[in-house]
Amino acid sequence: MTDSLNGLLTSLGQALEERSGSQPMWAAKAPGRVNLIGDHTDYSQGFALPMGINLYTLAVAAPSATGDNSIRILSTREGEAKLQLNGPDPRTGDWTDYLRGVLSQYRQRNLHVPAMDIVIGGNLPLGAGLSSSASLELCFATLIELASNHALPAMERALLCQQAEHDYAGVPCGILDQFAVTFAEENQAMLLDCRKHSIRSVRIPPQLVVAIVDSGVSHALADGGYATRRTEVEAAEIQLGKSLRDAHTQDLLKLSDETIKARARHVISENDRVLTFAAALSNDEIENAGQLMYASHESLSRDFDVSCPELDTLVDAARQAGAIGARMTGGGFGGSMLAFVTIGEEAAFERIISYRFSDAGFGVAQVRWVKAVAGAQAWNWT
Repeated sequence: MTDSLNGLLTSLGQALEERSGSQPMWAAKAPGRVNLIGDHTDYSQGFALPMGINLYTLAVAAPSATGDNSIRILSTREGEAKLQLNGPDPRTGDWTDYLRGVLSQYRQRNLHVPAMDIVIGGNLPLGAGLSSSASLELCFATLIELASNHALPAMERALLCQQAEHDYAGVPCGILDQFAVTFAEENQAMLLDCRKHSIRSVRIPPQLVVAIVDSGVSHALADGGYATRRTEVEAAEIQLGKSLRDAHTQDLLKLSDETIKARARHVISENDRVLTFAAALSNDEIENAGQLMYASHESLSRDFDVSCPELDTLVDAARQAGAIGARMTGGGFGGSMLAFVTIGEEAAFERIISYRFSDAGFGVAQVRWVKAVAGAQAWNWT
């Protein structure tokens, strides 16, 4: 674990001791994720290629000091919350719904969850399209399982957190985020088959580094845009009588509504791009992989309409800066751009990105350099 993460955990432990009078007994961490290619394909049984990143949600916990049957939570970024272990715990419409949904899933499985005091923090930015919600869910889930001394199979845990997001956060997400945060590997991306729930490791070429640039537009997938896109994809599947994973370009001729056709065109072409991209990385065909990333962004912006001027400006700037490839990443409606940059060209990339973004009137572009890391885990503090 890096010195910076150790420092964050130490500060969370101190906050827990000040709040509850107890020293930490358990700790957990869960990475964010960046999707290299393959967005809005997971809920149509398609393909995606994400990786875990070294930006984390962290939590420390101790048995409850109050004796009441609840979980008291302090988030250093979001505030305080209290989750009931008995009786109803309805949705509140805020960040705590991700936690309430996870807890509800364990209660439905009759898992005895102990009363706890928890402090949550981390360095994963919120609303930047890096799956802070799934990171929070998996951090909490692994912590619950450690404290309860009952570990679920990783697949079940990931699907549990996906269902929690459906039921409590109101986001009808596919499996991409929860699987990426659960099954991430160090120095590897993963080719995810969302129908078979299978994963194959894909090596990140050592001559490339990964940049994430925050657009500054905080996305909120629960506000309806994400659900609308999923409904449009499902409408295309109903009209075609099959999953878009099984559809081909010629099937688009059967769709009369231009919006539905455009949404389907993105998903069909994106699935093809994911598989070609994975093969390109495996064969060190770096330039080909990069062009697929640019094509993916164009499709997300034009056909799926989930980009924004800030993201489009960042991708254009990345191309000007000589990035091998760049695209928006995540559900869209704001969030971040991802770019592959050749080692040694980081400073020039940052300089051009910063100038172009500021010159367009969008303020300061925050560039983060990330690497692929392992998935969520929990451990005993001592």
